[in-house]
Amino acid sequence: MTGFGRGQAQGPGFRVEVDLRSLNGRFLEVRVRGLADFPGLAHRAEERLRQAFARGTLEATVRLVPLPGFAPKVLDAALAQALYAELSRLSAALGLEERPALAHLLALNVFRDRVLEEEEVWPVLAEALDQAIAAVRAAREAEGARLREALLREAQNLQGLVTRAEVLAQEELASLRARLEERVRGLAGVDEARLAAEVALLAERSDVREELDRLRAHVARLFPLLESGDPVGKELEFLAQEIGREAGTLGAKARGPALAEVALALKLGAERVREQARNVE
Repeated sequence: MTGFGRGQAQGPGFRVEVDLRSLNGRFLEVRVRGLADFPGLAHRAEERLRQAFARGTLEATVRLVPLPGFAPKVLDAALAQALYAELSRLSAALGLEERPALAHLLALNVFRDRVLEEEEVWPVLAEALDQAIAAVRAAREAEGARLREALLREAQNLQGLVTRAEVLAQEELASLRARLEERVRGLAGVDEARLAAEVALLAERSDVREELDRLRAHVARLFPLLESGDPVGKELEFLAQEIGREAGTLGAKARGPALAEVALALKLGAERVREQARNVE
């Protein structure tokens, strides 16, 4: 399912911006960009996305933006103290009365580049990520509602086709029996017991009750799944595959064009459900 979400949150001297895109996918695939310098944060962001979604391709782009007042340099206090101690010892050894001053330390460059720590960034990143996740979920839910209506129409259509197939199968079997009996009775010296056995054997080969029972059960299962609030995409896809397989068997066993046409319609409807189910979480 598709969707786009954006989030941002502010920390001390920096802002985190997140763009999150959701694309259709049969499985869950997560990619986080922009955190090459923070592999730990990238891993935590990926895990948060995996907890939020069950299916689809999620692409998150993260930006760390310095704000006015962000100090690119910070005092290395430990280095300053060590240098001051060394300068003091040197001053004493040389018998100088002057003690080290701040200007001396500044001349020795006791500042280092400020590096954001992962634990400092993570709460801000998590807040921005959650905002983007909420926006994507809203978009996916809106799309899901439209898909649900389309799938319900397909399920109702399949249900009607199964009912039609059941009627045609009964009519076809009765017609087959009548034609065979009429044909065989025209032959001289036909044994009635043999005739009954041949009719029963042909009827058994043409019997599609098991396929129709499975088709009705599979189609009936679609409705509670479409009413469920849980991730059902993979089960919907599996059921559509099974409906298509049973429809194929039904078509192979069909003796007349009417039942074969209904079997084909069932197979095509199942394929439409399967295609749509690939977009459903």
